Amino acid sequence: MEVLADLTNLAVFLLVMTRLTAFMVVCPVFSMREIPPTVKAGLGFVLALALYPLAVPHAPAPPLDNTLAFTLVVVQETAVGLGLGILTSFVFYGIRTAGQYVGMQMGFGIAEMVDPNSGRSAIISELLWLLGLVFFVSMNGHHLLVSALAKSFELLPVGAAVAQMKTAQFVAHSFAGLFLIALKIAAPLMGVLLVTDITLGLLVRMVPTINVFMLGFPFKILIAFMVLAVTIPVVGWVMGRVFEQMNADLLVLMRLLGGG
Repeated sequence: MEVLADLTNLAVFLLVMTRLTAFMVVCPVFSMREIPPTVKAGLGFVLALALYPLAVPHAPAPPLDNTLAFTLVVVQETAVGLGLGILTSFVFYGIRTAGQYVGMQMGFGIAEMVDPNSGRSAIISELLWLLGLVFFVSMNGHHLLVSALAKSFELLPVGAAVAQMKTAQFVAHSFAGLFLIALKIAAPLMGVLLVTDITLGLLVRMVPTINVFMLGFPFKILIAFMVLAVTIPVVGWVMGRVFEQMNADLLVLMRLLGGG
């Protein structure tokens, strides 16, 4: 009997670690390629040790007598971890998209730099992503993620996920919100760059001999960086609200996956 209890506890621990490790593979901060896989695995193990006591009271007994059923539970927990992690990454995809909007408007559409996380990324997109990462860590966003993971074992016990249409609809709605996030972040810069384009157009009409391409690109870049420097507090405030909404969306997704 004691051996069975020990095996059950070990199985629950492995399922907890599976969810946490899958989450860290795709979520912000922890998924960065600069972090070695061994460090990620070690962090997943440490988090599993810390959160395991929270999972045990709510976890149903794993089907240890059926290898196929237990394998399906492992796959299910992997999918849950990946799903929660992808939902959190939508925020940073939105930040990158905002950078792409602004970069194209500034004339950086061709100028690209290699990004080890996503292949190729526009310069402004990379800058805003790093800025978002700084705001995320400074606002203790990584603490929010760990807190949400701890809450997940109460709202969504290990091995108890339920697939339903409402969950797919919510994820699709959250994905659509990615573009709204991009618009909120890019709006100030896009507005100023639009006014700059109009001003340059009027200047060309008044002085046709001016080479607008030679004058326009450096002028727009200078204006954009000046506006970005001035509006950093506003961008930080917007990102803070977005991170709070991300945490709320995580809890909603957990309830939906838990059958709520």
